[in-house]
Amino acid sequence: MTRPVTTRPLTPLPAASEDAAEQVLSSTEDIVAYAAGLVPPTDELALAVADVDLVRVLTTLAPEVTVRRLSLRIERWESPHKQWHGRLGRLPGLLRHEVRYPRSGVGTAEIELVVGRPTPLATVARAIYPLFAVTRGLHGYGYVEIGSDALAPAGLALLPTPSAPGVPGLPVDHLNGVGLSLADYGLVSDPERFAQLDAVKDDPARTIFRHPLAVDATTGHLAVAGRDQAPLVDLNVHNPVGRFQGWYDPDGWLEARLVDGALCLDPTAASAEGVAGLTHRLSAPLPAASVRSLRRIESVDLSGLEVADEQEERTFYRRLAELAATGTILHSLPASLRLAEDVLGKSLAELVRRPHRPSSGLARELRSVPQRREAMERFGGFFELADHVHQQGHRLLPTVSAVLSTMRPDRVAAVIEALAAQRYPHLEIIVALHGAEGALPPRLEQVIAAAGAVVTVHEKEKPFGEVLADAARTASGDLVVKIDDDDVYGPQVISDLVLAHLYSGADMVGKTTEYLYLEALDHTVHRTFATEAYHYQIAGGAMMLSTALLNEIGGWRPTPNSTDRSVLIRAGNAGAIGYRTNGLGYVYIRHADGHTWRRDDSSLVEGAYEQWPRFVPDIVEG
Repeated sequence: MTRPVTTRPLTPLPAASEDAAEQVLSSTEDIVAYAAGLVPPTDELALAVADVDLVRVLTTLAPEVTVRRLSLRIERWESPHKQWHGRLGRLPGLLRHEVRYPRSGVGTAEIELVVGRPTPLATVARAIYPLFAVTRGLHGYGYVEIGSDALAPAGLALLPTPSAPGVPGLPVDHLNGVGLSLADYGLVSDPERFAQLDAVKDDPARTIFRHPLAVDATTGHLAVAGRDQAPLVDLNVHNPVGRFQGWYDPDGWLEARLVDGALCLDPTAASAEGVAGLTHRLSAPLPAASVRSLRRIESVDLSGLEVADEQEERTFYRRLAELAATGTILHSLPASLRLAEDVLGKSLAELVRRPHRPSSGLARELRSVPQRREAMERFGGFFELADHVHQQGHRLLPTVSAVLSTMRPDRVAAVIEALAAQRYPHLEIIVALHGAEGALPPRLEQVIAAAGAVVTVHEKEKPFGEVLADAARTASGDLVVKIDDDDVYGPQVISDLVLAHLYSGADMVGKTTEYLYLEALDHTVHRTFATEAYHYQIAGGAMMLSTALLNEIGGWRPTPNSTDRSVLIRAGNAGAIGYRTNGLGYVYIRHADGHTWRRDDSSLVEGAYEQWPRFVPDIVEG
């Protein structure tokens, strides 16, 4: 249960602790060195970190580093959205706490708290992280329990949640079960600790992790994966969250160089005044601060790169994959760098070798989205862990149920075919026939059979919202995505939504009606909707949320119209957080035979950023 933020000020910490907080810990190495210098037990701690991502690193600290009173300052904090309301996680023994956010939404954030007994700093960090960043647990039945012990910070990239879970504890000792491990899989970087855990995994009285997994302390890869030379993308860091919109001018463009073991990204002459370059040690993953600095950078020119040897080239590709995942367009990789296809795979290598000219709108998205999608799906650490768990007969990837209701059996076959062609493998299709009378059109029957869709039948008098609610109750997926029966969907739309669900940490994700086709005019328009941003309004025809959240908020209300809005309102009022991902793969169709949306077609064309006198297939396939 969430504990309320106290309004009673805490007594200031002693001056010595305040002085200690003057040193801002700005990197993973800083935090590791800081923790190594502490002499347990530590009763009071005051520390400052550069950004909230470094709070994640605190969750990997050894349990011997304890605290009863903590003062933590985050120097550069940015509210995920205007209505942010952080939540304190479970923290046994909490006596009081006070949180301070900057009034403007950007600035310094602070927390002070007191617990009744010495508590591992890692446990405290896990509890306070949701006060400052979006995070969410896994939803669904049958997921394995993941733990960690002596995990190096590099291993955070493997996890389905931003924080290291540690060794799961027991709410009360009476729940200790003979032979029940505390976690099914445990990530461990320290070889000695791994040997200890591995030795007792089959002992019913002593088991902690049923399957201890060794994690390379330097690369973050699972030892059993055999991927030490491959990139590893941390979906919680290397992602396009906050990326600037296609209709905005970028702040600049960068050129890449390798100098003395460092990656240097220098602004071009055409960049805006004040655009700073970036220099980063090649051997270390790109931190969140560097990713933020790239949000308004359109592209990075790789044409001037030269590598000293094969090892430097392979190491460079680790950073390149992280850059690619941010959505910053990478281009013109020289042919002299010959290992790209071997390390990055043919698809990503082909993308980063292509030339690029400054662009905007759809052209920019068609270059950026496939690149970041490929980097995250191919090298995302969570996918590496999920793949190993799957090989052992268990699962971490969510299953999805696509729910669509139709009163137009003559029109819905194309949408069902599009769902059957989705590239995401764990998909169930549910078709609610609303008021259908008589036999179905032969083509629709064939399409339903070929797709293996589940069909529910509802009388015409039943309100639309009630039909959707009934159909959703038959869903077996961990996630439910609501689909409209007359829009156009590309083969990546479900994958994009699941990917956004993973990297955003949001409770509900979706596309927007960014791309709109006006059937009567044979016209496609590109509208200016914010994407890759936390937002409470998402398109009802491409809206995904967990079955658990649907049940918690009551699902769709039994209303005849505005049904999708009813879910968004309920979810928002329950404290859920929404996220808009990129708009490619989804085209909202405004049909010529009437529409409930009462706006004149010409007004929609006039307000568009881009428009084309035809349907644009590239939007669907992008």
